[in-house]
Amino acid sequence: MQEFTQIDRCRKCARVAVAPELGTLTARDERGQASGRGVQLCESIWACAVCESAKRAEDTHELTTAALRWLAKGGTLVAVVLTTRHNRTHALADLIDGLQGTRKLVDAETGQITPRQPGAYQKMLKSHALRGDLAAEVGYVGMARNPEVTRSLDNGWNPHLNALVFLGGRLSGTPANGELVYVDEDGDCAFEPGEGSCTFEPSTKSMTKFEGWLRQFWADALKSIDPAYTPSTECERANCKCGGKGHGVSFTVITSPDDQALIEYLTKAGGETAESVKADIEAAKGAAAEVSYSGAKLAKGRKSMTPFQFLDRLWAIERDGLDEDEAPGYGTAEQCRAWSLEYETATRGRRAFEMTRGLKRHADLVGELEKYRYEESRVQLLAGVVLTQEAHGHVAEAENDFAVAELVRTEREAEVSALVAESGGREDHARVVDGDGCAEYVTSLAEVMKAKAKARADDKAMLERLLEQGLQLAPCPKCDGSGVLEKYRAIRDGQCFECGGSGRIVGDAADDDGDDPNTQE
Repeated sequence: MQEFTQIDRCRKCARVAVAPELGTLTARDERGQASGRGVQLCESIWACAVCESAKRAEDTHELTTAALRWLAKGGTLVAVVLTTRHNRTHALADLIDGLQGTRKLVDAETGQITPRQPGAYQKMLKSHALRGDLAAEVGYVGMARNPEVTRSLDNGWNPHLNALVFLGGRLSGTPANGELVYVDEDGDCAFEPGEGSCTFEPSTKSMTKFEGWLRQFWADALKSIDPAYTPSTECERANCKCGGKGHGVSFTVITSPDDQALIEYLTKAGGETAESVKADIEAAKGAAAEVSYSGAKLAKGRKSMTPFQFLDRLWAIERDGLDEDEAPGYGTAEQCRAWSLEYETATRGRRAFEMTRGLKRHADLVGELEKYRYEESRVQLLAGVVLTQEAHGHVAEAENDFAVAELVRTEREAEVSALVAESGGREDHARVVDGDGCAEYVTSLAEVMKAKAKARADDKAMLERLLEQGLQLAPCPKCDGSGVLEKYRAIRDGQCFECGGSGRIVGDAADDDGDDPNTQE
């Protein structure tokens, strides 16, 4: 990926230390896993398999927690897959536009703005049904969704949306702004949150009505965007997994027959997981993983591939020397490069995993992600290797960084110095550290990053004071007034250090006694 990607920060991902004076740390933790510290990451969820894996792990934890907590409340989940009709003639960008909407475009010469047009998903969220009587009938409280892309030999690109819909909730208002209402068994007495019940089980008739609406609305929404995208709503194929309902929407209901056992599982209060909820737990976890993971998954068979499998095939052909008919997947090396570039261009800047407004509140998720990150940061590091900036650069350039991680994971830290030398660096630029050494590095890194953040804040405050004194601004020479430098994307969202992302710096004050070139007599 780093050889031909057009994204500068992806080319530099994990190759540069954020604090060159400290170098980088690869450490083994108490779970037996090896991970890196102190490297700049691109954080591209679309174009980088490593960064995607880290981000998807957070998404999966968050959504799994939401799903299980909702089931424990007595709610209902529906795992949904939304797709569009497609064939080999369709460009990926056009298909994604149909699903997720077009981008807002600004003409570089005229400045004319072409506003963003909604896709079928946005049309669905803003539909009357999800804001009116049907939503209330099934207790719709929100959904989480994530786009996924595969490419098949027969039918070309297949972008689709994996979604988890939360139903069965009693709301006092809209899903975005309303609150869950807790009532007694008769449904006529309100309680404080946590007392009584805030959910109900939608009737079979209501669920059938909701599924029918979703299938028809989805087909109509895609048809309004491009008739060629209209999915089928019926199917006569024998033994087809769609059950004769067409291929635009997949609809699977998940419920829990034993809410109390599920609550005990979530609170770790029940010891062994009750048999009555094991199936529900696995179903919820599976649905959450299906929604939150995309490119990291493997497509099925040799005739369908995910975008990262394009890179696997390229590696097998160009690095491992396999013939094209022996390498996994399909397509020539040139085709795989072209498909990977098309995918990168079509998805860059797109939103990936997201939840509708209000869902985190309804599923008791507020603060959960911060808690997860804190717990991850507290995992004990047992041993590792610190590389200097120079040594890390040699290892990364030789593509041996994963080999370093594997040596650390398998408790062979002493062999890393030889690998550094093999990569073109110096053996004495690799230092084995124990748990205390790992902790010292992590503390030092945190102090350096805190100092850098303070320096940026001080620079910003000083600039504001100078502006208050009447000083003028001039375009920043470092970023040409754009406020963005791609090489900083991994650690500060691309903001230019010189101007703090404003694109302007303090310039010379205008001479009040001179002629104003903008004034005409």
